[in-house]
Amino acid sequence: MQDGVTDDRDAFFQMASDFPVRTVLYTFGLPVFGLLQLINGLVHDGSLVFIGLFAALLVAFSAVLTQYHVAIYRRKKFAR
Repeated sequence: MQDGVTDDRDAFFQMASDFPVRTVLYTFGLPVFGLLQLINGLVHDGSLVFIGLFAALLVAFSAVLTQYHVAIYRRKKFAR
């Protein structure tokens, strides 16, 4: 089971070296956007419950999207 985790981690770093901009956007862009939304909610007295849920949703979506892109990357490398 541990080999699958290290394979995914290695594939992620290979994908990051091959496609750095795309990897950074999908992996860190959405969580940073969620953090900025939280800061905006604090500054403008927004509903922090809803903004916090939105930020958590963005982090979860970013994790799933990154896993998807790693799987596609591994599949394309395997097909070559």
